[in-house]
Amino acid sequence: MIEQAGAIIVNSRAGASRVLLITSKRNADHWLFPKGHVEEGETLEETALREAEEEAGIRGEVISPAGQLTFTLRSEAFLVHYFLVATGDRGRPEKGRQLRWCSYDDALARLTFDDTRDLLRAIWAKIDGR
Repeated sequence: MIEQAGAIIVNSRAGASRVLLITSKRNADHWLFPKGHVEEGETLEETALREAEEEAGIRGEVISPAGQLTFTLRSEAFLVHYFLVATGDRGRPEKGRQLRWCSYDDALARLTFDDTRDLLRAIWAKIDGR
């Protein structure tokens, strides 16, 4: 199984919590959270922060673990460890991607995959209560 790490990035300016979504490089119709492979010597948290910066132009701080997801792509199994990341940055998408700050309801509507929607639902109380 291939391990990855990802970031559920939040910004709570002006009292309204927003979550950042990006499009997939492989399919611009897929909205998701930044994630990627763990590089040698990196912790999972470091990977999540690096992926947030590379894919969305965000620097942030890990607040807590946010859960795990598994998926299979081209007969390879992946385990993704997600972390809740707080930022004050606006972000800038990596070439070939779009990014969007979303309300909770908008994020649920935009996220492509059911398991990522479930992950957001499970962590939202921690996000909205910050």
